[in-house]
Amino acid sequence: MPNIFLKDEALTKAPAIIGFEIARYLKKSGGGRMSIFDVVDHFKREAWFSSNSFLFGLTFLYAVGLIEFDEPYVVVRDAD
Repeated sequence: MPNIFLKDEALTKAPAIIGFEIARYLKKSGGGRMSIFDVVDHFKREAWFSSNSFLFGLTFLYAVGLIEFDEPYVVVRDAD
């Protein structure tokens, strides 16, 4: 299995950075629930965008407990 955090990758494609961009967009959109297709559509023209980078960014957000999935939606978790 490939390593999700590589020391020789571009910092702009690091999962934490991509996750931050995704989280910022979800927060800016106002709702706590957004279709994953809308999120991809928003980011697909970004220079950093690739399916792997996007997936790792989402995985990072899920691993730290900031989002959940309710297919096909990405749901922002409430701060308890």
